[in-house]
Amino acid sequence: MAGGSGLAREHTLFIHAPDLPWEKGLYSGARPEVRSKVLSIDEQATDATVVIEYPAGWSRSEPEHLTAHEEFLVLEGEIEIDGEVYGPQHYAFLPAGYVRQRQSSARGAKVLTMFYDVPQVVPGTPDTPFDEALLVRHIDPLAMEWDPGLVDPQLAAGVAIKPLRTDPYTQETSFLYMSPPHRVPPGMAKPQWTHSMVEELFCLAGTYVWGDCGRMGPGGYAWWREGVYHGPAGTDVGYLLFVRTVNGPLDNIFDTEKRPFSWEPPFAPQVPERLKPYSRPYVEPPLA
Repeated sequence: MAGGSGLAREHTLFIHAPDLPWEKGLYSGARPEVRSKVLSIDEQATDATVVIEYPAGWSRSEPEHLTAHEEFLVLEGEIEIDGEVYGPQHYAFLPAGYVRQRQSSARGAKVLTMFYDVPQVVPGTPDTPFDEALLVRHIDPLAMEWDPGLVDPQLAAGVAIKPLRTDPYTQETSFLYMSPPHRVPPGMAKPQWTHSMVEELFCLAGTYVWGDCGRMGPGGYAWWREGVYHGPAGTDVGYLLFVRTVNGPLDNIFDTEKRPFSWEPPFAPQVPERLKPYSRPYVEPPLA
């Protein structure tokens, strides 16, 4: 099974998921009864990050398992797996071979989903048991406290994290990350930065202003490749992000040169060719 190396996925910063078209089923051909949007995918069409829309009344009542790890965060609606009810922002990591006895979504759901290999649905129980060390059956982040102590001290005060998962083998992490409003780079200038690993971002609420790319709003998505510099960045209204690291734990590598920051940067995202037709500036809805 693929381990989610991320090395073959194209750099994307950023695209808005609501602007992408729906496709029938998953990219592997599995689950033809759902719709999906592919946010990023590797060259071999194995590992991918997608948004899945489960229709109201969807259900699967027979035991089955997937050939890939499935990591997910519910965006809208509700989905139930073996009695566990996942509402908005609820999280799970179900390893390859994990048996789902029954699944359903009475009201429908939209779910941010990361597959770590080609997802194929196989009836029954696999010959090889799943890796218990990887299982995160269910986390409700609304029952957790924010932890500012987990944030890189080089970053501005006020931000905090809710940890969701750390891979016991690779130390890759998944977490929620929040910033309060009015977080402005000191003197409206700040260095760009990058990482030695891939950082995957999905904006759940608020806006994230990238000095070199534009304003990213709810549904904004990034597959930030290692060694690619971006920024400076800030937020005037605050934000809530889902973050996943690929190929190791999170680190931040800052440039030495400070660059000016503006609340109205030009719209200049870096996206793959297949996404360019859907790349549009974020337009904030009116307050009244």
